[in-house]
Amino acid sequence: MTEEVKKTRRPRRTKKNVEKDVLDAVTSVIEDFGFGRVTLKEIAQRAKIEASVFYRRYNNLDALFDDYTRKYDYWFGSVALKMPKDLSDEDAFKWIIQNLAKELYGNKIMQRLLIWELSDENPVTRRTAIQRETLNKSLIQLLEQRFEGSGLDINVLTALCISGVYYLIMHQNISKFCDVDFSSRSGKKRLDAALDQLISLFFSELKHQQEKHQIAQKLRDAGVDQEIIDRCIELK
Repeated sequence: MTEEVKKTRRPRRTKKNVEKDVLDAVTSVIEDFGFGRVTLKEIAQRAKIEASVFYRRYNNLDALFDDYTRKYDYWFGSVALKMPKDLSDEDAFKWIIQNLAKELYGNKIMQRLLIWELSDENPVTRRTAIQRETLNKSLIQLLEQRFEGSGLDINVLTALCISGVYYLIMHQNISKFCDVDFSSRSGKKRLDAALDQLISLFFSELKHQQEKHQIAQKLRDAGVDQEIIDRCIELK
């Protein structure tokens, strides 16, 4: 009898292996039912652990979700560190947004995270959203500085780019959107190209406004009245 028990006993797992099994179990439950059905009992069954083992690593399910979201959310993945070096401001902006779309297409868990965040206001989803904002604050501040005085509300324009990517990709399997099938290869290429075009327009308008301000300054230096300058150049 003792020999039979020894033969069937599960090999002892390392702490790292247990953590992987727990995260894999969470992924499995989410893929089957979504975040709303993730329970400690279900995780324990799928990860083949006792509740006491779970509590050695996590205080509660909220702590587990915090760890989980940091693993799968695009913005928690050190975006600035992954970005190619020596890009212009325009190309860096394009890389961040276009890479978001590319990552989100293949990241079903992040899609589930976003749906959970939109459909269920709770401490975890609020905390994740706030942490995401904190991580992105430095990038937004750089854009604010770059577009200062341009007349473009770059904060809202960036929000529209990001939220548009979120929605179109999460909506892709429901129907076409504006007669574009964003689940198809051609639809994905069109989205990538349109993001490139849109961000180019932002920077084109920025350059246009900067040129107008430079012309206005030269006219001031030449003694032209400010009212005439404003009327002719239509400064914003």
